[in-house]
Amino acid sequence: MRRGKAGVVQPDQTQALGSAKIPSLILRFSATTLAALVLNSVYTLTDALFVSWGVGGHAMGGVSVVFPFTILQGAISTAVGGGAASIISRKLGAQKQEEAGEVTLNAMLVFYLSAVAITIAGFLLMDPLLSAMGVTGELYPYAREYFSILLAGNVFSTGFSSIIRAEGRMLYSLLIWAIPISINILLDAVFILALGWGVKGSALATVACQFVSFSMSVLFFLRFTAQRFRGARPSLKRAGEILAIGIPSLVQMGSLSITSALLNNALGSVSGALGVTAFGYITRLFTLGTAPFTAVAQALAPVAGYNHGAGQPRRVRETLRFSCIICALYAGAAFLLAEGVPGLLMRIFTQDAQLIAFGANAIRRTAAAFLFAPFPMLAGALFQAVGQKLRALLMYAANLLFLLPLSRVLPELFGVNGIWAAYVGANAAAAGLTLLLLLLDGCKRKKLGAAAPGIHD
Repeated sequence: MRRGKAGVVQPDQTQALGSAKIPSLILRFSATTLAALVLNSVYTLTDALFVSWGVGGHAMGGVSVVFPFTILQGAISTAVGGGAASIISRKLGAQKQEEAGEVTLNAMLVFYLSAVAITIAGFLLMDPLLSAMGVTGELYPYAREYFSILLAGNVFSTGFSSIIRAEGRMLYSLLIWAIPISINILLDAVFILALGWGVKGSALATVACQFVSFSMSVLFFLRFTAQRFRGARPSLKRAGEILAIGIPSLVQMGSLSITSALLNNALGSVSGALGVTAFGYITRLFTLGTAPFTAVAQALAPVAGYNHGAGQPRRVRETLRFSCIICALYAGAAFLLAEGVPGLLMRIFTQDAQLIAFGANAIRRTAAAFLFAPFPMLAGALFQAVGQKLRALLMYAANLLFLLPLSRVLPELFGVNGIWAAYVGANAAAAGLTLLLLLLDGCKRKKLGAAAPGIHD
C-alpha cells in the first residue's frame, strides 16, 4: 500500500497507473486481459464443438442464431460497467475513493434493474425476437430452448470486470473470467456429452458460469476493493452519469449485435441454413482473432482514465500511441494467417465439405477487416476513458453506420460475396473516420495549446 495525495492510502496496483512506464503497463495489462479473452474465445469454440459434435449441425445453427442476444446481453453489462469504470478510474486518480464507491453501487442497481426488465421483455416477445435474429424453421426449436434459459439467467450476466480493471487489479479481473469459464467448459462436457442434454445443457452451463462470476464480483467488492462504500447511496444523478458515459459501450456492443443479425438475415435469405451455420463458426473464429485488439483497448482505458484524472496528459498520449503500434503489428499477422489457411480454420469445427468451402471463402474475403478493426476500438476506448461521450459514441457506432447502407447495396450486386465486401468496407471506412477525427483533434490541440488529443473537455 502507498499513501497518495491528501494522505489517502491506495493499493500499489492502483497507484502504479500514474507512475509505471506506459509500455510496461499496456503490455502487462493487455497480457492479463488477453489471457481472459482468449480463454473466453476458447470457451466459445469448445462450446460450438460440444454442440456440433454432441447434438448436430442444426443445433449449432440454433445456438448461433441467438448470438445477437448474447452480444446484446454483454452490451448492457459493458455499457454500465464501462461507464462506471471511466468515472471510477478518474475518481481514484483524483484520490476520491468514497465517490468511486458510490458510482459502483449505482452501477450495480442500474444493471440488475435493466437485466430483470430485459428478461421479462424477452419472454413476452420470444417469437418476434427469434425471427428478428434470423431463425429459420429447422433451427427454431433449438434456438427457442437455448434462448429461454439464457433469459432466465440474465441477471447474473456480469461480473463488473471493467470496474475491477479500473482499479488496476488485473489478476483478479483475469480470475473472474478464468475460473467461471473453466467451470463452463467442464459443465459443457458433462451436460452435453455425458448426460445428453443437448442445447439445454450448453445454456445451463453458460448460466452456471455467469453465477460464479457474479459471486466472485461480490467477494471483490466486499474484501479487496480500493473504493469506499461508507455513505454510498442510490442516486439518479450518478446513474444518469454512468449511463451517459456508458452509452458508447452500449452502442459498440449493440452494433455488434445488430451487425450479426444483419449478416444472419442476409445469409439466411441468400444461402439458407448453410450460410447461417457457417457464419456461426466464422464468428467464433473472428472473436478469437480480434481478442488482442479488445485486450489492448481494455488495458488502455484504466491507464488513460487514471492519468487524465491525475492531470498527466503526456501519459495519455503515449498510451494511445503505443496501443496503436502493437495493434497494427498484430493486425498484419492475423490478416496473413486468415488469408493463408482459411480451410484449415474451418476444419476445426466440421468435416462437411460444403461448410468448409463456404466458410473458407468467407474468411479469405473478410480477412482484410483485421487491418482496420482496432483503430475505432482504441479511439473509442480513449474517448470514453476521459469522459468524451460524443466522440466515443461516434467511434463505437462507425462500423454499423457504414455497414447499414453497404449491406443493402452490395449483396444485391454481388450476392454472398457482397455481404463479405460490405463487412470489410464498413471496417475500412470506420478506420478512415477514426484517422480523420484524430487528425482534426490534433490540429485543434495545437491551435488551442490543449493538453492532448481527445482529452480537452
